[in-house]
Amino acid sequence: MTRVFRSIWSVLAWLFLIGIPVQFYLAGHGAFSYHLAAASGRADAWNAHAAFGTLLALISLLVLLTAFAARLPGLLLRLSGALFFFMIVQLLLAGFGDSGSTRWIAALHPVNGLIVTGLGIMLAIRARAYLPVASWRGSRDELGTASERVGAVPTG
Repeated sequence: MTRVFRSIWSVLAWLFLIGIPVQFYLAGHGAFSYHLAAASGRADAWNAHAAFGTLLALISLLVLLTAFAARLPGLLLRLSGALFFFMIVQLLLAGFGDSGSTRWIAALHPVNGLIVTGLGIMLAIRARAYLPVASWRGSRDELGTASERVGAVPTG
């Protein structure tokens, strides 16, 4: 069962990473829509970005829960926990943009987005070993590490 949860965790980590450029696009779309929209339409400019951000936060929660279920090594558990933590921070930072006196706090929202992006990349890179297709290519012991394969002399 651990293998199944590790596969689910790795797919979720990659799904999260794939969602990050979509979220950046939606942020840009919201910014330009807000700028160009009439005052009455500005409230809707950020809706897609907010909804997709909430979905990414849910995915980060699932990443954390499946990390525990998969009994992943400590580093991967901590990275999964950090991803969820910074996604909660991301949601909270966005809420500070409603008031003029707290916009300086809300301005940290894109900076935190870069932290989330870095964590997503780190998790996805480390999740490759647990992807379901990794078993089709052979185990890590059979293939060796990348540095071992680079110096290998072909046989045959």
